[in-house]
Amino acid sequence: MLDHRKDTNKSTKRKMTPRGRGMLLKRSPIRAPYVSYCVVLVVTMTMLLTAFYVNSPTPNGIKNPWKYRCFLAGKRVVADMAKVLSLLTSTSYVNNFRFLMDIFVRPTPLEMPGSNIRASVTTFGGVKVRLYQPIRREPGRGPALVYAHGGAFAIGSAASFDPVTRRIAEALNCTVVSVDYRLAPEHPFPAAFEDILNASKWFMDHAHDFGVDRSRIGIAGDSAGGTLAAVVSQELHDDPAYPDFAFQAPIYPLTQLIDSLTPGTLHSKHHFGRDGSIVTWDEAAMFCSLYLTGGEHARLQLALIRNVHVAMEFRRSDAPQLKYVNHSLLPPRLRSYDFLTPSSSHVNHGHLSEAEGVWKEIKDKVLDPRVCPLMRHNMGGLPPTFVATCEYDAVRDHGIFYAMRLREAGVRVRWEHYDGGFHGVLGPSWPFEFEVGEQMFHDFGDFATEHLKLKS
Repeated sequence: MLDHRKDTNKSTKRKMTPRGRGMLLKRSPIRAPYVSYCVVLVVTMTMLLTAFYVNSPTPNGIKNPWKYRCFLAGKRVVADMAKVLSLLTSTSYVNNFRFLMDIFVRPTPLEMPGSNIRASVTTFGGVKVRLYQPIRREPGRGPALVYAHGGAFAIGSAASFDPVTRRIAEALNCTVVSVDYRLAPEHPFPAAFEDILNASKWFMDHAHDFGVDRSRIGIAGDSAGGTLAAVVSQELHDDPAYPDFAFQAPIYPLTQLIDSLTPGTLHSKHHFGRDGSIVTWDEAAMFCSLYLTGGEHARLQLALIRNVHVAMEFRRSDAPQLKYVNHSLLPPRLRSYDFLTPSSSHVNHGHLSEAEGVWKEIKDKVLDPRVCPLMRHNMGGLPPTFVATCEYDAVRDHGIFYAMRLREAGVRVRWEHYDGGFHGVLGPSWPFEFEVGEQMFHDFGDFATEHLKLKS
């Protein structure tokens, strides 16, 4: 009986198997469309998001336009992620942006196979720096470069700019000191200025310990770093205890805050629209506020965007600083545009009343040469200078004003203007190398080679 029941059960199981298979076969047509719908939905959403981020205003004259679109899309993605994190956490947009940059932009190893450059992280006079030194060097004391990274005084670091500074060290085969200066808003002006100045002085005081000739040290920087390179070069020039830098190289720097609607700014707004290019107008105003005041200042930021942050009384005065931002100093082709009508640069008096009181809060800093290098009265005797400006850059005219004033003072200046370039074009590495950025890098390298007295 037991054997019979076992056989019966086996027989039952065998008879049920085809029915089970049939049920599975009946269910499979239901699952297949579901999976297909999910795949289609994911692909569609990916395409829509890609189109949204890549579809940015791009002037016809910009070089490598699709690389530019993709590069800008990457920045916009990071910016939006930082905003979302700010909504979900108690951390600020700036801190979140820094956090994401540290994730997506990684420094190279301190030592790389086949490279003659060894990097290290140390401090110079209490200031954190990323130091690059040749492993094999020429006999005697060699040249060096101090570098200030960009980032609108509030983001970026020596580590995130490692691809640029390591490449400079490799190209020049010399010591490079990339200063990891303190950032706003935690450390507003004058923290960044003081860090680069103190690190530079300490380096000059101990140059022999690094096999460096202190008379062959240059200084360079891009964007906010270009501003800092210029102001520190001026400050060191005024200190009789130290030699001048061998050269200064401000690359698309911010040099003044008196006029935020120069022809270059209007040109940029015309081509990129209200959102701007790599840095939006709102971001630019916010970063200035963070650096000047240590926080977000709504009235100041709006006044900067509208160009009503300077009191009308000062605008109508005979203050010498107003002459430094005279648009007639610009080459005709960079200030004569069809769209540049009187109404496009007119100051709205209603907006002026809204911004009343802002000028009193920021006047001393706006006119301080340690904030805005163009405000220096006497440019005579400053080191040879390399200035780089780009066609599609809102602060294009800042570098031009600075170059023109230096030339008038008898300083040797190499001003290179790059048609088709944009703000930030020097920094990106593979796969976002830009033709303009490569040309700028080589021009800077030639200038540095000459003034650091390197063997070419």
